[in-house]
Amino acid sequence: MITFKPVIRNIRADGFAAVYIRVTKDRESDYIKTNYIAKKSQLSGTKIKDFSLISKISVIVEKFINRLNYEDTEFWTLREVINFLMQENSQISFTDFFDEYLKNLINEGRDAAINNYSTAINSLKKFAGKEKLFFSEITAKLINAWIESLKSTNRAKNLYPIIINAVFKAGMLKYNDYERGILRIKNQPFVYVKIPKSEVPEKRAIPVDDIRKIFAFDTSKYKKQKLLELAKDIAMLIFCFVGINTKDLYLLQTYNFVDGKFCYNRAKTKKSRTDKAYIEITVPEMILPLIKKYKGKNGNLFCFSEKYNNPHIFSTRINEYLKIICKGLNIENVTCYSFRHSWATIAQNDCGASTAMVAFALNHATEYRITRGYIKTDFTPIDKLNKQVLDFVFGE
Repeated sequence: MITFKPVIRNIRADGFAAVYIRVTKDRESDYIKTNYIAKKSQLSGTKIKDFSLISKISVIVEKFINRLNYEDTEFWTLREVINFLMQENSQISFTDFFDEYLKNLINEGRDAAINNYSTAINSLKKFAGKEKLFFSEITAKLINAWIESLKSTNRAKNLYPIIINAVFKAGMLKYNDYERGILRIKNQPFVYVKIPKSEVPEKRAIPVDDIRKIFAFDTSKYKKQKLLELAKDIAMLIFCFVGINTKDLYLLQTYNFVDGKFCYNRAKTKKSRTDKAYIEITVPEMILPLIKKYKGKNGNLFCFSEKYNNPHIFSTRINEYLKIICKGLNIENVTCYSFRHSWATIAQNDCGASTAMVAFALNHATEYRITRGYIKTDFTPIDKLNKQVLDFVFGE
């Protein structure tokens, strides 16, 4: 049981005293200071005798009781009761928690995710017409209406609600103590929300002839010759290195280049896989000059440009330059990822590799995770398949 009593703790030399509310639970007491000051004439020793002042404190106590009546406080500590009552608003800010979540993403180096998360919360705030949203305001009605406003988009109607749902669940885990029945966030809006599927167009492989045209593109006629040449070289590195992600390419260190092989952990999945997404791939001779051309410093294997200070910006800029190349060749636009997709397609359709073998080469998670744990991995089949793909595209 929780009890309240207005009290005076200390009387100042001038006869005035701050009024406190003593909160007691399980024979333990603590105090909440009010904004009221008692005059000497309102006191009898350390007791409050003025009825009007007692009435004002009673209003505060009544509010405390009303708020606690909506909570199951049986297993709360006294400190948890005090902290709950001292909040001006019992609601928890969803947008403030979202900002904290974003900071954690930044610390984890998840650059691509940061952009998606920021866009998602900005979209929700714009739709709600508020810069600050509380968890209690994230209702099924709001989310469903928001999704309806995104129905003309291909990806956002699926991706944005998934992001908001993920952060909302993270907030519930932080603020709710399910073992002791302390539920600061009670609403579960996504139980009543059906997130639509995305309608992202199927990624298409680049025709082999177009791949050859891109790698043979003459950049000398363009003002951005060096930048376009960089884009060509990055595309070459991605394709010849079994569709490596630009982030992994950007982050490679000198210690990842061992005995003519790139030995690294895929950044996207290394934290979620027991094998830490480790892979070894022999570097084809045809790209050794590019390793020398973009030789890095301070432990970095590559130095493509000091202007690109993170992998996300690096990938975005390379895609922009590839777009210029495609326009010059009068072919459909491609991105860095297109070369990864193309390598996989050629490996299976033109070189006869199985889907499982292609997945292994692309360092995708396998359905045979437990079995893989018993077997020492041999990466040489990837090198053999890569040679077949490169021979198919560039000739023997």
